[in-house]
Amino acid sequence: MGHVVELPELPDPGERGLPRYSQRPLPSYRYVPGRKPHPTRDPRGHSYLPQSLAQSLAQSQSQRHPPWRPEDWRHLDDWLYGVDLFHRYYFWESHEAWEGLWAVAERESAPSLLLQGLIQVAAACLKLHLGSGDGARSLSTSGLQKLHWVATATPQLLGLDVWTLLPDLSAYFAQRWLDASPRLTLDVPILRLR
Repeated sequence: MGHVVELPELPDPGERGLPRYSQRPLPSYRYVPGRKPHPTRDPRGHSYLPQSLAQSLAQSQSQRHPPWRPEDWRHLDDWLYGVDLFHRYYFWESHEAWEGLWAVAERESAPSLLLQGLIQVAAACLKLHLGSGDGARSLSTSGLQKLHWVATATPQLLGLDVWTLLPDLSAYFAQRWLDASPRLTLDVPILRLR
């Protein structure tokens, strides 16, 4: 495994020009495998629930996200929260926020491929952070392919201009592959919602 780059403290989101789309608080730390406690499995994790409470919650509500419609994206808190997390380099957490939405989306639909592509891009960023260039390259390539399909079929989806985002993400990852030891840099493209 490569060298893990420590991310510096981030400026206030308002200073970076990044709006908050969700009112949910950010986790107390960014999960980095092998460096931080697992958020849900470790009792020290930022989203850990004791097994009895987790079982009780699972019985009272479905584990799956309820069905949703892309045109209702402004009220789709898991989508909005995932964008907030991604902007602030919480890559594992953004993946988790989007995964429930992806799981109930119609397979191979534009919303499904958009979410899956962004999940893979977030995972690629986390792999870069961990110094795993090969894993990052594979995930980013797959994610960008999905986003390209979405941009061609539905240039704007879930409030995101996919057509404009795609070249920014492609350029970001292409620049990483020029380095002998690709690393995460803090200029990860922004997912601007309209």
